[in-house]
Amino acid sequence: MLQTLDAYLEKLNGLPPEEVDKLYEEAKSVIGDTPWIPNPGPQTAAYYSEADILLYGGQGGGGKTDLIAGLALTEHERSLLLRPQYTDLGALIERVVAVAGTRKGLNSAPPAQFKFDDKVIDFGAASTLDRAETWQGNPHDLIAFDEACQFVEPVVRFLMGWNRAADKQLGGESRQRVRTVMASNPPIAAAGDWVIGMFRPWLDITHTRPAKHGELRWFIIDPDGRDMEVDGPDDVRTFDHKDYVPRSRTFIPAALADNPFLVDTNYQATLDAMPEPLRSAIRDGNFMAAREDDEWQVIPTPWILEAHDRWRSGATDKPLACIGLDVARGGRDDTVFAMRYGAWFDELVVVPGKETPDGPSVAALAASLLRENAIVAVDSIGIGADAETALKNAGLPFEAMNGAEKATGHTRDGNFAFYNHRSEMWWRLREALDPDYGFDVALPPDPKLQADLTAPTYSVRPGQPPKIYVEGKQDIIKRLGRSPDRGDAVVYGWNAGDLDVGPRARTRGRPGVGSTPAPVTDYDELRYG
Repeated sequence: MLQTLDAYLEKLNGLPPEEVDKLYEEAKSVIGDTPWIPNPGPQTAAYYSEADILLYGGQGGGGKTDLIAGLALTEHERSLLLRPQYTDLGALIERVVAVAGTRKGLNSAPPAQFKFDDKVIDFGAASTLDRAETWQGNPHDLIAFDEACQFVEPVVRFLMGWNRAADKQLGGESRQRVRTVMASNPPIAAAGDWVIGMFRPWLDITHTRPAKHGELRWFIIDPDGRDMEVDGPDDVRTFDHKDYVPRSRTFIPAALADNPFLVDTNYQATLDAMPEPLRSAIRDGNFMAAREDDEWQVIPTPWILEAHDRWRSGATDKPLACIGLDVARGGRDDTVFAMRYGAWFDELVVVPGKETPDGPSVAALAASLLRENAIVAVDSIGIGADAETALKNAGLPFEAMNGAEKATGHTRDGNFAFYNHRSEMWWRLREALDPDYGFDVALPPDPKLQADLTAPTYSVRPGQPPKIYVEGKQDIIKRLGRSPDRGDAVVYGWNAGDLDVGPRARTRGRPGVGSTPAPVTDYDELRYG
């Protein structure tokens, strides 16, 4: 049908009105009673894409929501359409109703549901993992995230696990097509970077093996929760006697010019008038260029990327100096070991929290990683206290990292003190990563580590001298949807043990400029954490 419909659409250009009407009647015979057909171009390509997981997005006005509505109304038996907040669902529901051309079958009482012919469409909001669990066990052959970059990654990953067709009461399994669709504009904050990470072959021009728009690539998610690209649909991998079956992904960019309903309106002028970085994100659909750091972000993203580049250049010959340890006890969090050799961090050792239920299990893993004169830097409050006790009882060298205790140091320029030791530890890593005066810190290119290290923001609190405050862990968890385990492990690993490296001041710029907070003259203008 695709080729036939495209042929009809091509014939429309330049035809007299009576011929257009005739052709329209012919097309209707092909379309039948279908309530919606995609616009020619990217929307059609997205509609017919064979990808298990599709990212459709880019420019504002590209018909992203209509694609979701159209798929639910024409191609799928049971769909779950999602927004992060319940207050945002109204517009999504109304658009589906408008495309269907009827309100019959709509039950707007939460959770909202729309029955259209033999289709069932559920509407949900899932800003947190707890809310996402509402849909646990409910099969949906289409799961669609409207404005995907506004969701936190754990919510998306969790719900994708329930993307399947319902079993038929008689006759075995359904043959219904199953897919996940993420419709979104590019992210403009660090919280949406996970989308770029999931679709990096299509979005990052520096990728070692870039993918074309619409090209299928296959991935599995390994036991550590990391994406692993494999060779194809039959490249099944086995971990711990469990098979991991690949699912395909692709990205198809949406463009305003492809939406005939908006192209002749003043919507383009509205996009043109947006300030940066919104203009690059919404008007141009640039996933990579649109992301802008928070002006109060502790560690700028470019500094992390430079550390990744240094890591790729090769390992160091320095001995193991410290293992930064962030402890999880059961639950969804991970226990993370960050092994530092001089200023070079090895690939993180990530263990699911369920495998480290107590202090002795954590200490046993730490003992297996320790070498030479290295020490373990472990959080000494909360659940980390049990690990500290176990390390002590086992006679293993460790340093307790108490983020709540009083800080005694100052920033490198001497102008600022710190609200607590946690703030100081994070700032020391910032200073070490400062390209104008740093330690050539090398960090493994782990997307979750990058997200963790670029998530915290800081504020300056009054005092003599004024104090830097790095936001609390719970605030970061709300934004990321998970604990910043990887980032904390690296911070601990940098702030303990022998360093055996020396800072170097580069000739460009003023030494220390990158680590000095923005100057302020009126403390009423300071942002408080």
